[in-house]
Amino acid sequence: MSVSADSTAEVSEHRSFDILGIGMSMIDSIQVVDEFPSGAGVTESSLATLMGGGPVPTALCAASALGGRTAMIDQIGDDWRAGLIQRDFEKFGVDCRYLKRQEKRSSSLGAVLVRQVDGERHIVFSRGTFDELSSSQLPVKDLETCSILHLNGRHWDSACEAARLVKGGRGRVSFDGGANRYERRFIPLLAEVDILIVARDFAEKLSKSKDRESQLTALRQWDAELVGITDGKNGSWFQPRGEAWFHQPAFAISPVIDTTGCGDAFHGAFLYSLSKGDSWKECAAFASAAAACNATALGGRGDLPSRERVLAMLESQAFTLLQGE
Repeated sequence: MSVSADSTAEVSEHRSFDILGIGMSMIDSIQVVDEFPSGAGVTESSLATLMGGGPVPTALCAASALGGRTAMIDQIGDDWRAGLIQRDFEKFGVDCRYLKRQEKRSSSLGAVLVRQVDGERHIVFSRGTFDELSSSQLPVKDLETCSILHLNGRHWDSACEAARLVKGGRGRVSFDGGANRYERRFIPLLAEVDILIVARDFAEKLSKSKDRESQLTALRQWDAELVGITDGKNGSWFQPRGEAWFHQPAFAISPVIDTTGCGDAFHGAFLYSLSKGDSWKECAAFASAAAACNATALGGRGDLPSRERVLAMLESQAFTLLQGE
């Protein structure tokens, strides 16, 4: 993929990390069931796995698997979950020097039920007992010299301060507005965001409209470099500042096992591509291909692809995408 004038991404040797992330690191127990339970009883799963989770952490794992230099900024407990969380980061090459462990506290745990017939999910979530990450724990120098900071609203005060530090160092701030995660309190942070990509549900609640152009208009009010809306198998819509919007089709892939984490992989791959100087359209296509690859195994990090695999998918489906434009 070529460096294009369509993107203003700064690729510089002095940048400490390609992507830093602030979010909530956790362990997910993921199980495939025929139907979601409706009452007391016992439900047998046909497939199960245990792995690290969380939107920002999984995005960083995706970017790292592609070859990006990433680091997670977070606070967790010091229990058995914490050990699994860190080992999973290390497996993908995410730097954990700013992953703080708080003594005598528990880490986050998610139980994810995946309905086999359609891949729909039901999530039960335990936040853990650790404290919010404080602004005093932020790695100021690395934030001032990173290329991109990725956020989703967790650790609110620290996230806002980190965004200011990154902007002061001429880096970029990315925000993941996930499905079922819209809150009005996020709005002050959006003024600091350069790459604003949200799920359809978030866009609908923010804009109070189901019309795509109205949703993009609502997202544009903070003058981000790029706004975008992801919508699963329907693809994604993007609008760069001062330009017309464009649609990125979803990639066809088989078999589809589980779509857990595909949106997170999309964000990670998009930011990795951007950090390498690719154009907005190249970033969108690259991210869409990476997200599709990740749907072929159970769990949000079940099949995070290498850069070579994503490029092979882009080449194999290039004709299909051109036909869809």
